[in-house]
Amino acid sequence: MSVQVGAGKSVSLKLMAERNIVTYGCSAFFIDVEGEYAKLVQKLGGKTIKIRQGESTGINPFELEKDYKGNREFLNIMDKVADIRALLSTIARNYMGRTLNGTEITEIEIVVNQLYAERGINDDINSIYERNKGKLNNGKYVVGKVKKKMPTLSDFQKKLDERGKCKELAEILIPFLKGNSLGIFDCESTIFSNEDIISFDMSEIKDEFTKLYSSFVILTWVWQKFILKNREKKKLIICDEAWLFLKYKESADFLATVARRGRKYNTPLLIGSQFIDEFINCEER
Repeated sequence: MSVQVGAGKSVSLKLMAERNIVTYGCSAFFIDVEGEYAKLVQKLGGKTIKIRQGESTGINPFELEKDYKGNREFLNIMDKVADIRALLSTIARNYMGRTLNGTEITEIEIVVNQLYAERGINDDINSIYERNKGKLNNGKYVVGKVKKKMPTLSDFQKKLDERGKCKELAEILIPFLKGNSLGIFDCESTIFSNEDIISFDMSEIKDEFTKLYSSFVILTWVWQKFILKNREKKKLIICDEAWLFLKYKESADFLATVARRGRKYNTPLLIGSQFIDEFINCEER
Protein backbone atom coordinates (compact mmCIF):
# COMPACT_ATOMS: atom_id res chain seq x y z
CA MET A 1 0.00 0.00 0.00
CA SER A 2 1.01 3.63 -0.32
CA VAL A 3 -0.01 5.87 2.57
CA GLN A 4 -0.10 9.62 1.96
CA VAL A 5 -0.32 12.59 4.31
CA GLY A 6 -3.87 13.05 5.63
CA ALA A 7 -4.93 9.54 4.62
CA GLY A 8 -5.90 8.35 8.09
CA LYS A 9 -2.55 7.01 9.26
CA SER A 10 -3.35 7.58 12.95
CA VAL A 11 -6.54 5.54 12.61
CA SER A 12 -4.58 2.78 10.86
CA LEU A 13 -1.90 2.80 13.55
CA LYS A 14 -4.52 2.56 16.30
CA LEU A 15 -6.20 -0.40 14.61
CA MET A 16 -2.90 -2.20 13.99
CA ALA A 17 -1.70 -1.58 17.54
CA GLU A 18 -4.99 -2.70 19.12
CA ARG A 19 -5.12 -5.83 16.96
CA ASN A 20 -1.60 -6.89 17.95
CA ILE A 21 -2.09 -6.08 21.64
CA VAL A 22 -5.37 -8.00 21.88
CA THR A 23 -4.44 -10.90 19.60
CA TYR A 24 -0.81 -11.49 20.55
CA GLY A 25 -0.59 -9.93 24.01
CA CYS A 26 2.04 -7.42 22.87
CA SER A 27 3.42 -4.75 25.13
CA ALA A 28 3.04 -1.32 23.51
CA PHE A 29 4.66 2.08 23.97
CA PHE A 30 3.07 5.11 22.32
CA ILE A 31 4.99 8.30 21.48
CA ASP A 32 1.83 10.41 21.34
CA VAL A 33 2.66 13.89 20.05
CA GLU A 34 -0.94 15.13 19.75
CA GLY A 35 -2.64 13.27 22.60
CA GLU A 36 -4.65 11.05 20.27
CA TYR A 37 -4.09 7.70 21.99
CA ALA A 38 -5.31 8.36 25.55
CA LYS A 39 -8.70 6.70 25.07
CA LEU A 40 -7.23 3.65 23.37
CA VAL A 41 -4.59 3.22 26.09
CA GLN A 42 -7.25 3.57 28.81
CA LYS A 43 -9.46 1.04 27.00
CA LEU A 44 -6.58 -1.44 26.88
CA GLY A 45 -5.80 -0.95 30.58
CA GLY A 46 -2.58 0.99 30.03
CA LYS A 47 -1.00 4.06 31.61
CA THR A 48 -0.58 7.57 30.20
CA ILE A 49 2.38 9.74 31.24
CA LYS A 50 2.00 13.46 30.57
CA ILE A 51 5.09 15.27 29.30
CA ARG A 52 4.97 18.95 30.25
CA GLN A 53 7.51 21.65 29.46
CA GLY A 54 9.36 22.86 32.54
CA GLU A 55 8.43 19.79 34.61
CA SER A 56 10.72 16.86 35.37
CA THR A 57 9.56 13.68 33.66
CA GLY A 58 11.54 11.09 35.60
CA ILE A 59 13.14 9.99 32.32
CA ASN A 60 16.94 10.04 32.06
CA PRO A 61 18.55 9.72 28.59
CA PHE A 62 21.72 8.29 30.21
CA GLU A 63 19.90 5.24 31.61
CA LEU A 64 21.58 1.88 30.93
CA GLU A 65 20.22 -1.68 30.89
CA LYS A 66 21.89 -4.93 29.89
CA ASP A 67 22.10 -5.72 26.18
CA TYR A 68 22.90 -8.99 24.42
CA LYS A 69 25.46 -10.15 21.91
CA GLY A 70 24.66 -13.75 21.15
CA ASN A 71 24.24 -15.31 24.58
CA ARG A 72 26.51 -12.78 26.28
CA GLU A 73 24.97 -10.10 28.46
CA PHE A 74 26.74 -6.74 28.61
CA LEU A 75 26.24 -3.00 29.05
CA ASN A 76 26.35 -1.39 25.62
CA ILE A 77 28.03 1.91 26.44
CA MET A 78 29.09 2.41 22.82
CA ASP A 79 25.45 2.41 21.68
CA LYS A 80 24.71 4.93 24.43
CA VAL A 81 27.53 7.16 23.14
CA ALA A 82 25.96 6.97 19.67
CA ASP A 83 22.50 7.85 21.04
CA ILE A 84 23.79 10.87 22.98
CA ARG A 85 25.82 12.01 19.97
CA ALA A 86 22.75 11.78 17.71
CA LEU A 87 20.65 13.70 20.24
CA LEU A 88 23.24 16.48 20.58
CA SER A 89 23.67 16.60 16.80
CA THR A 90 19.94 17.29 16.46
CA ILE A 91 20.15 20.02 19.14
CA ALA A 92 23.14 21.56 17.33
CA ARG A 93 21.24 21.59 14.04
CA ASN A 94 18.37 23.48 15.61
CA TYR A 95 20.34 25.91 17.80
CA MET A 96 23.57 26.40 15.87
CA GLY A 97 22.40 25.67 12.33
CA ARG A 98 25.26 23.25 11.75
CA THR A 99 26.46 19.72 12.35
CA LEU A 100 28.82 18.82 15.17
CA ASN A 101 32.48 19.39 14.33
CA GLY A 102 35.25 16.86 14.87
CA THR A 103 36.27 18.21 18.26
CA GLU A 104 32.68 18.12 19.55
CA ILE A 105 32.15 14.55 18.34
CA THR A 106 35.36 13.46 20.05
CA GLU A 107 34.57 15.31 23.28
CA ILE A 108 31.07 13.82 23.49
CA GLU A 109 32.51 10.31 23.39
CA ILE A 110 35.23 11.14 25.93
CA VAL A 111 32.81 12.78 28.37
CA VAL A 112 30.13 10.08 28.18
CA ASN A 113 32.70 7.35 28.77
CA GLN A 114 34.24 9.29 31.66
CA LEU A 115 30.86 9.77 33.35
CA TYR A 116 30.25 6.03 33.43
CA ALA A 117 33.86 5.21 34.34
CA GLU A 118 33.71 7.58 37.34
CA ARG A 119 30.82 5.50 38.64
CA GLY A 120 32.70 2.25 38.05
CA ILE A 121 30.36 1.32 35.21
CA ASN A 122 31.77 -0.66 32.28
CA ASP A 123 30.48 -3.39 29.98
CA ASP A 124 30.09 -5.83 32.90
CA ILE A 125 26.38 -5.98 33.80
CA ASN A 126 27.24 -6.27 37.51
CA SER A 127 29.08 -2.94 37.42
CA ILE A 128 25.75 -1.12 37.29
CA TYR A 129 24.97 -2.16 40.89
CA GLU A 130 26.38 -0.96 44.18
CA ARG A 131 28.90 -3.27 45.83
CA ASN A 132 27.40 -2.86 49.29
CA LYS A 133 24.77 -5.45 48.36
CA GLY A 134 21.68 -3.59 49.36
CA LYS A 135 23.03 -1.17 51.97
CA LEU A 136 21.68 2.35 51.58
CA ASN A 137 23.35 5.63 52.60
CA ASN A 138 21.23 5.76 55.76
CA GLY A 139 22.64 2.42 56.90
CA LYS A 140 19.48 0.45 56.22
CA TYR A 141 19.40 -2.61 54.00
CA VAL A 142 17.10 -3.54 51.16
CA VAL A 143 16.39 -6.88 49.54
CA GLY A 144 18.05 -7.33 46.16
CA LYS A 145 20.54 -5.26 44.23
CA VAL A 146 20.76 -1.47 44.41
CA LYS A 147 21.31 0.19 41.07
CA LYS A 148 23.86 2.98 40.88
CA LYS A 149 22.75 6.50 40.07
CA MET A 150 23.21 7.16 36.38
CA PRO A 151 24.84 10.32 34.99
CA THR A 152 22.47 13.14 34.08
CA LEU A 153 22.53 15.87 31.45
CA SER A 154 23.75 18.32 34.11
CA ASP A 155 26.71 16.03 34.81
CA PHE A 156 27.47 15.88 31.09
CA GLN A 157 27.18 19.64 30.53
CA LYS A 158 29.32 20.44 33.54
CA LYS A 159 32.14 18.12 32.51
CA LEU A 160 31.95 19.27 28.88
CA ASP A 161 32.21 22.89 30.01
CA GLU A 162 35.09 22.17 32.41
CA ARG A 163 37.12 20.53 29.65
CA GLY A 164 36.89 23.82 27.76
CA LYS A 165 37.05 22.51 24.20
CA CYS A 166 33.35 22.85 23.29
CA LYS A 167 32.18 26.10 24.90
CA GLU A 168 29.47 26.79 22.31
CA LEU A 169 27.94 23.33 22.66
CA ALA A 170 28.11 23.54 26.46
CA GLU A 171 26.31 26.89 26.41
CA ILE A 172 23.44 25.80 24.17
CA LEU A 173 22.76 22.92 26.59
CA ILE A 174 21.96 25.34 29.46
CA PRO A 175 18.20 25.59 28.61
CA PHE A 176 18.10 21.75 28.73
CA LEU A 177 19.28 21.62 32.35
CA LYS A 178 17.05 21.14 35.40
CA GLY A 179 15.03 24.23 36.30
CA ASN A 180 15.09 25.67 32.78
CA SER A 181 12.43 25.55 30.08
CA LEU A 182 13.74 22.38 28.41
CA GLY A 183 15.09 20.70 31.55
CA ILE A 184 12.40 18.03 31.48
CA PHE A 185 14.88 15.15 31.04
CA ASP A 186 17.70 16.37 33.30
CA CYS A 187 16.91 13.97 36.13
CA GLU A 188 17.26 10.47 37.48
CA SER A 189 14.79 7.94 36.14
CA THR A 190 11.90 7.62 38.58
CA ILE A 191 9.37 5.79 36.40
CA PHE A 192 9.49 2.11 37.26
CA SER A 193 6.31 0.69 35.87
CA ASN A 194 5.20 -2.87 35.30
CA GLU A 195 2.60 -1.63 32.85
CA ASP A 196 2.62 -3.41 29.50
CA ILE A 197 1.00 -0.46 27.72
CA ILE A 198 2.32 3.07 28.23
CA SER A 199 1.56 6.26 26.33
CA PHE A 200 3.76 9.35 26.55
CA ASP A 201 1.38 12.25 25.91
CA MET A 202 3.05 15.43 24.61
CA SER A 203 -0.13 17.29 23.66
CA GLU A 204 0.61 20.15 26.11
CA ILE A 205 3.94 20.91 24.40
CA LYS A 206 3.37 23.49 21.69
CA ASP A 207 6.63 24.05 19.81
CA GLU A 208 7.86 21.61 17.20
CA PHE A 209 11.47 21.25 18.34
CA THR A 210 10.55 20.45 21.95
CA LYS A 211 8.26 17.71 20.66
CA LEU A 212 11.10 16.31 18.55
CA TYR A 213 13.53 16.52 21.47
CA SER A 214 11.02 14.81 23.78
CA SER A 215 10.25 12.07 21.26
CA PHE A 216 13.96 11.45 20.74
CA VAL A 217 14.73 11.10 24.47
CA ILE A 218 11.65 8.99 25.17
CA LEU A 219 12.53 6.56 22.38
CA THR A 220 16.03 6.02 23.75
CA TRP A 221 14.68 5.61 27.28
CA VAL A 222 11.93 3.17 26.25
CA TRP A 223 14.59 1.14 24.49
CA GLN A 224 16.76 0.95 27.59
CA LYS A 225 14.07 0.49 30.24
CA PHE A 226 11.58 -1.74 28.46
CA ILE A 227 12.70 -3.18 25.14
CA LEU A 228 15.99 -4.64 26.38
CA LYS A 229 14.11 -6.40 29.18
CA ASN A 230 12.16 -9.62 28.55
CA ARG A 231 13.38 -9.74 24.96
CA GLU A 232 11.28 -12.79 24.06
CA LYS A 233 8.01 -10.93 24.63
CA LYS A 234 6.44 -9.22 21.63
CA LYS A 235 6.44 -5.44 21.89
CA LEU A 236 5.39 -2.51 19.75
CA ILE A 237 6.64 1.08 19.60
CA ILE A 238 4.10 3.42 18.04
CA CYS A 239 5.55 6.77 17.04
CA ASP A 240 2.86 8.91 15.44
CA GLU A 241 3.78 12.20 13.72
CA ALA A 242 7.22 10.75 12.99
CA TRP A 243 7.70 13.42 10.31
CA LEU A 244 9.23 15.48 13.14
CA PHE A 245 12.30 13.22 12.93
CA LEU A 246 12.67 13.83 9.21
CA LYS A 247 13.50 17.52 9.67
CA TYR A 248 17.15 16.74 10.42
CA LYS A 249 19.35 14.01 8.99
CA GLU A 250 20.61 13.04 12.44
CA SER A 251 17.13 12.44 13.90
CA ALA A 252 15.95 10.67 10.72
CA ASP A 253 18.97 8.35 10.91
CA PHE A 254 18.23 7.71 14.57
CA LEU A 255 14.64 6.69 13.79
CA ALA A 256 15.90 4.27 11.14
CA THR A 257 18.37 2.85 13.68
CA VAL A 258 15.57 2.24 16.19
CA ALA A 259 13.61 0.41 13.49
CA ARG A 260 16.60 -1.82 12.69
CA ARG A 261 17.22 -2.54 16.38
CA GLY A 262 13.56 -3.40 16.79
CA ARG A 263 13.77 -6.32 14.37
CA LYS A 264 16.52 -7.83 16.54
CA TYR A 265 14.42 -7.58 19.71
CA ASN A 266 11.02 -8.64 18.39
CA THR A 267 9.83 -5.02 18.50
CA PRO A 268 8.42 -3.54 15.29
CA LEU A 269 8.30 0.25 15.06
CA LEU A 270 5.04 1.69 13.76
CA ILE A 271 5.38 5.26 12.56
CA GLY A 272 2.98 7.87 11.24
CA SER A 273 4.57 9.39 8.14
CA GLN A 274 4.55 9.04 4.38
CA PHE A 275 7.36 6.48 4.79
CA ILE A 276 5.20 4.10 6.81
CA ASP A 277 5.70 1.24 4.32
CA GLU A 278 9.44 1.18 4.95
CA PHE A 279 9.03 0.51 8.66
CA ILE A 280 5.82 -1.41 9.27
CA ASN A 281 6.11 -5.17 8.86
CA CYS A 282 4.22 -6.03 12.03
CA GLU A 283 1.45 -7.91 10.22
CA GLU A 284 3.95 -10.36 8.72
CA ARG A 285 5.74 -11.09 11.99
